[in-house]
Amino acid sequence: MSAPKAISIALLVADTPPRPVVEKVGDYKVIYPNFLESSLESVARHAWQEKVELQIRPYDVVDKMEYPDEGQLRDGLWDAIMITGSASSATQELAWNVKLAEFIRRTAEDHPLVRIIGICYGHQIIARAFGAKVEENEKGWELSTTEVELNEEGQELLNYKPDEGIMRIQQVHKDHVSQVPPSFQGEDFINLGSTGKSPIQALALRYPTEAPPLASTASTSAYMAFDISDSGTSSSGPSPVRSLHVLTFQGHPEFNQEIVELILSVKTEMGQVTGEKLEEALSKASLAHDGTKLGRVILNMLGVEAARTESGDEMINV
Repeated sequence: MSAPKAISIALLVADTPPRPVVEKVGDYKVIYPNFLESSLESVARHAWQEKVELQIRPYDVVDKMEYPDEGQLRDGLWDAIMITGSASSATQELAWNVKLAEFIRRTAEDHPLVRIIGICYGHQIIARAFGAKVEENEKGWELSTTEVELNEEGQELLNYKPDEGIMRIQQVHKDHVSQVPPSFQGEDFINLGSTGKSPIQALALRYPTEAPPLASTASTSAYMAFDISDSGTSSSGPSPVRSLHVLTFQGHPEFNQEIVELILSVKTEMGQVTGEKLEEALSKASLAHDGTKLGRVILNMLGVEAARTESGDEMINV
């Protein structure tokens, strides 16, 4: 039996969650791997497709300002970097904030086969790194399970059928991205969905070709202008999300009801979320959301193709 296909993710940890979250659930070094592993377990795979294992290493980019080694990136040892959420603002000129934005941009330029993924604050700092504006939302907090209206590209790339144009995702943010970043190396950033409060809910940047190899597959992070052909791809071809260099979400696919309710309790104590706003947020925290589905999308982006029916629909384990 061949060894499992390893997908390596450098988790750039931009914060520690509030103490109640850490005590009951764990910090982001626990939450994100659990989210990705549970999403992986939900992906149905054909017997002929490779087994997959995730290799996730956290880096403290705040206090230690540590990052993946340049040589490791160059040699293709990292398939992706993922930037977590944070209570800090991506607009601040803090030393670690500035360094993180510079690292993201440099990685995109120098190591283009390394995929870049951002969640909430990660979505915002990536947008900043590519020249977009991030600011405090004058419409206030966006909290708990929120319906995001996906456009056609959002439906295609995030694997929603045309009659399922709504992405449901947990949210906890007040800052937001207020403009789509300018084009990067000839490719345009795409906004995938919007809400009434925040019009830019997910960003994507395509490669010039359909599905370049992962850095670890190519053994280099240098860009190779050919489409991938591997044993993990289904007979219907690679998922559309395989074409992405960058993918971000304003919401938190890794959050569940318990985490959101714990965060809300802290924000209530701080006087940030009270009254009717709190009641509404608590009522929405328990609503169904697409966290695991979006976890599968992230894994699809990194080459974990789901088994498909004869009609091309994705098969899933639930």
